[in-house]
Amino acid sequence: MALTRRTAVLSVASGKASGFRSSVGISVALLTWFHGSERERLAMGGSAVATVGEIVMDKLPTTPSRLSPPALIGRILAGSGAAFAIARRRGEDPVAAVVIGGLSAVAGSFTGHAYRGWAPKRVPPLAAAVVEDVLALSIGAAVLREVRA
Repeated sequence: MALTRRTAVLSVASGKASGFRSSVGISVALLTWFHGSERERLAMGGSAVATVGEIVMDKLPTTPSRLSPPALIGRILAGSGAAFAIARRRGEDPVAAVVIGGLSAVAGSFTGHAYRGWAPKRVPPLAAAVVEDVLALSIGAAVLREVRA
């Protein structure tokens, strides 16, 4: 089956959120893939640990740029993985979703990088980071709500 517009939009959203926080894409993938299975609780725990860990690590001054090759590749994989899980859950061909999710993760990474350069000139850096956290988590939650509906 071809990719529907709804799945394409969900793939874009999950990729964009992965560009902001890769753990959100990982969480969307896990919670979509294991929804309704006996492993769902384990997926929820793993998602929570990954998300909290990334949110804390993001605030440290030693955290490398999201545009460094390892970080960017991780974000692409997270966005692609989330899109794959969404397409499979909806019974659609995941190839286009994976590409869309990965490209959207790249876009989200560059958007987040630009935002983090712009925002601290206007608000404290921690506040800017928290706004990005809330945006990424909100997008992820909206995607999950749509996928599970």
